[in-house]
Parts: sequence; structure tokens; C-alpha cells
Amino acid sequence: MIDSFLIAVTGNNSALWSLCFAIGAGCFLTSLSRKTHLPTLVLLLLGGFLFGPEGLNLFDPKALGDFLPIFISLAVAIILFEGGLTLDLREFTQTSVIIQRLLTVGVLITWIGIAICIVFVFKTNISFALLMGSLVIVTGPTVIVPLLRRIRIQSRIANILHWEGVLIDSIGVFIAILCFEWVVEGGGTVALPNFMIRILSGLLIGSIGGYLIYLCMERKWIPDTLINAFALASAMFIFGLTELIKPEAGLLSVTIAGIIVGIKKPHRLKEIKAFKAEIVDLLIGLLFLVLVARLEIHQFKHFFSQGGLWVLIAVILIIRPLSVFLSSYKTQINFREKLLLSWIAPRGVVAASMASLFAISLQSKENPIGDPLLMEAFVYSVICTTVLLQGMSSGIVARLLRLQRPDPNDWIIIGAHRFGRELAQAMDSHEERSIILLDTNPTNVKLAKKQGLKALLCDGMEAEELYEEEQSLFGTGFVLALTDNSELNQLLMQRWAEQLSRDIVYGWIPADYAPSITNIIGQPIFGNLDPPAVLSSELIKRNFTIETISVNDATSFEIPDTIPLVILKGKQAKPIDLKESLENQIKDGDSLIVYQKQHFQDASKNSTDHLQKELKI
Repeated sequence: MIDSFLIAVTGNNSALWSLCFAIGAGCFLTSLSRKTHLPTLVLLLLGGFLFGPEGLNLFDPKALGDFLPIFISLAVAIILFEGGLTLDLREFTQTSVIIQRLLTVGVLITWIGIAICIVFVFKTNISFALLMGSLVIVTGPTVIVPLLRRIRIQSRIANILHWEGVLIDSIGVFIAILCFEWVVEGGGTVALPNFMIRILSGLLIGSIGGYLIYLCMERKWIPDTLINAFALASAMFIFGLTELIKPEAGLLSVTIAGIIVGIKKPHRLKEIKAFKAEIVDLLIGLLFLVLVARLEIHQFKHFFSQGGLWVLIAVILIIRPLSVFLSSYKTQINFREKLLLSWIAPRGVVAASMASLFAISLQSKENPIGDPLLMEAFVYSVICTTVLLQGMSSGIVARLLRLQRPDPNDWIIIGAHRFGRELAQAMDSHEERSIILLDTNPTNVKLAKKQGLKALLCDGMEAEELYEEEQSLFGTGFVLALTDNSELNQLLMQRWAEQLSRDIVYGWIPADYAPSITNIIGQPIFGNLDPPAVLSSELIKRNFTIETISVNDATSFEIPDTIPLVILKGKQAKPIDLKESLENQIKDGDSLIVYQKQHFQDASKNSTDHLQKELKI
């Protein structure tokens, strides 16, 4: 029966079927990677070979014909537009010296070093070698961010890798386009003027287009229900218009448009980012599956028979370390950190897309200056090797270098009011446990930072976006929702449980909460307490305080006006389970964070002064 199905499918392998199959399979493999915590590109690589002509032959990208390069260009344009939206130039100006060097000195070392290696091994033309080298400059956030979240390395190194991946995409694309122009035109007398025209066209159209998008959104000329569709359609229109005026300038124009919209931060930008992120996930799955499926085994046989293995070794073990060590010269990065930075540089979908796009274009030329199939095999070999080898071993390498953070032990507390801040201070007593407060109230966030706490001005409901993009949350192990609204806490618990697990997501739910407690996703706690706003008021008045007490055999658990909140067991913190007796939850050597009444006579006299100090900004 399976054979009959395959014959029927391959016999009707039309463009429509190939496109529909790639969309469905790409989305399924992306979802599977999220559930299994495996690198997405690993499953997409395997799926492309398995389902394509070299495997089960369930679909054939070549059926798309002349539409394939158009489709690739458009997909890359949307991916780059989304990357531009998330790019914060203020963060770039505040980044460390090593990140700026990696984006300048490091890029040049990688580009020229790989080109020299290719000339030496493959005996190819220097112009074509520069083109091949330019295609593997980019690392890409679509690969780096999931990897960093999975291996949990120290924050300084994670920050460097994260921003290198975010910022290097556009740089790599610009260099690749220049090299492609040089190769196609056969020299600088034509290539450089054309490239400058492309740069100017892209900058001009992208800047105008980005500002018009911002204007339409900010003045609310577009209904809120159509804002996501408008942003997507605008990006596609800008790309198409630029390509019509000057081919190969569209990628620059949409990137510039995205950057401008991201900088201007118009109305409902967050919704657009979330929508774009979903579209990009779909496009990456579709695009990578289609691109891998069009590859043929003989390309790789030819690549490795010509000495391709030595090129891969040079890219991973010589050129990347050289780039890192020179870029980090006379910085605070120590030797172990340099080694880890040297090991982690996986390439992603932008490199694959540009390689396939250029290969298809060069194959249509009568006398291409180099071998397009060799170029494509080289880029995909680098992608496969770096994603599989580095992606699977980075955690082990980080552990061996003592740069891996411990098992997720950080807490997110949603609610930076006085009660949340005091609780965070009490829990943030161990150097290997970090507490991060989230709040939409700027005053609360400012007060938290004034107390030396980590705090972010953001909406805790945006769990997926925060967990995907906010580097400081990559080590999160537990979440505590502490708003005054029990229904909102339940929604927050549900959102974060989708990213983590319901067993490690907690929230204030009063004991007399009407809906059945069994329907709540997560762990309801503090049910015997008043709403956090009431607790905060008592803390401000100095009627109550949050203290940490040590537990020993003589400890009495019947302290008047004292409510236990959290148990500290070494590096771990665990909220009190009201369904079980306290004596069964603690042991000698533990500590208790408690909410207790102040017993001194002048508390009321000082409450007004403390209240005024608390509310002073």
C-alpha cells in the first residue's frame, strides 16, 4: 500500500503538491523540534533528504521551476524584515568591544580566511572563492538563540553570541551580494558601480517604505484587525518594488525598512513582531526543507573528494578561533571564554538561502566563473557540520570549560510591587540563584532596580516572545505570578507553562477561588494570604516584614502572626505547599522566608515616613 501511495504521489509531483507538502512537513518538523528540544535545523536537514528526490521522493522542489528563486528571495526578504524589526541600534551602541570587533575584524578574517583556504584546496578563481567565503560569514539568530537557551552558558558569553548572530545577518548578505555582482560582471569596473546603485536604491526605498509603514501605523490609518497583514504586505511590496527598479537590492531595502519601523516603535509593534515571528518560523521550515531536498548526493561526493574535509576543519578549528582570539585581544574575555566562543558558530537558513539562490542564478549562465554545485555543497556542508557537531556538543564543551550555568534555578516574579521586591530580595540570597522581576509599571521597575534587583519593564503575558528573545531569561527555571488579579495569574501561569512546565509555574490563587482548583494550569500558592497589593501596603507601613529564618531542631512552627512563604534548600527555593504540613516539607539546615508582623511600638509612628519614601520617584 505504501509503494502504491509513493507511486501515486511521485507520478503527480506538481508544483502545487511540492509546495503544500513542504509547508506541512516543515511546520510539523519545527513543532517536533520544539517538543523534543532538538535543534530545528537538524530535523529539517534530515527531513529534506528523507522526503526529497534523494530519499522517499515525496516531493520535488524542481517542480517549482522558475518560481523557485523568486520564492527563495521573497522568503529571505520576509525573514530579514523580521530581523530588522527586532534589531535595536541602541543595544548595538552599548555592546562590548568584542561584539563590534567580531562584526568588523572577525567578519574580514572569516571571509578572507575561508577564501584563501578554498583557493588553496580547490584551485578555484579568487573571485569565486571570495563569493563562497562570503556565504558562511553569517551565524544567524534562528540557530543561536535556541542553542543558547538549551545549553545555558554564562550570561556574558551568551550575550556576545546572541548579538553577533542578530547583527551579522545583514552584514553577511551585503558582502555576499557584492561578491556575487563581482563574479557575474567579471570585474570591479562594473561590479562596484552596480553595487553602489543597489546600496543607494535599497537605502532610499527602504527608508521611505519603513517611514510610511510607521506613519500609517502610528496615525492609526490601518484598522487594528489588519495591522499584521498590512505589515507583511508592505514588506513584500517594498521588496518587489526595489527588485523592479534594481534587481538584488530588495533584500537591503526590506532590512532597512524593518530597522526603521523597529526604531520608531509605532502603535502595536509588539503584535506585529509576534505575528512576524510565527511567519518566519513557518518560512524557515518550508524554505529549508525545499532547499535541502533539491541537493544531490553527488555534489557532496565531489566536494569531499576534492578535499572538502580539510576546508571544514579549517573553517571550524582554525579560522573561527583566529577570528575570536584577534577580536578579543586586550579585552576582559578570559582564555576559557575565548575557547567556547571559538567553538560555537553554527550557520543557518540565511546562508543556505543565499547559496541556493546564487547557485540557481549561476547555473543559468553560459560560462559561470566557478562551479555552482561545489559552492552549494560547501555551504550546506558547513551548515550541517556546525549545526550537528557544535549544536550537540556545545553543552558538553561549556561544562568542561566550567562556563555552563547550573540547572535552571532562576526565578521570574511577575509583579514588582513592594511584596514582590521584598520576596525577591529574600530569595536572591545565593549567588547561583537569580531573581528577575517583570512589571508593566515603570515606577515599580525603577524602585526594584534602585534596590539592586534585576527588573524588566515588559508584559509577562508575552511569555513566548520574552522566552525566545530576552537573553537574561534563558536560564529561567521557575515562574511566580504575583498580580492582584487571580484570573490574570491563572492566564500567566498557563502562558509560562507552555514554555516551561506546569510543575515549575506558580501563582497567587486565593483559597476561596471559585473555579475548581483542578482546572488551574500550574501550582496555586499563597492561598492563605491577602492580595499582593494589601501585603505591599502592610510592608510599606512597616506593620509586617519579610524575614529569613534558619530551621533547626528547636525551631517552633507556631510563631504568632507569622506566615511561611518559601523554603530555601541550599541552591533551591520552593514555595510552601499548603496541602501538606510544614514539618514534613522542611528539615534541619533549611531556611524559611516568612511574612511576619512587626512587634515594636513605634511602627505606626514611622509608617508615614516610609510610605512617602516608597512612593518618591
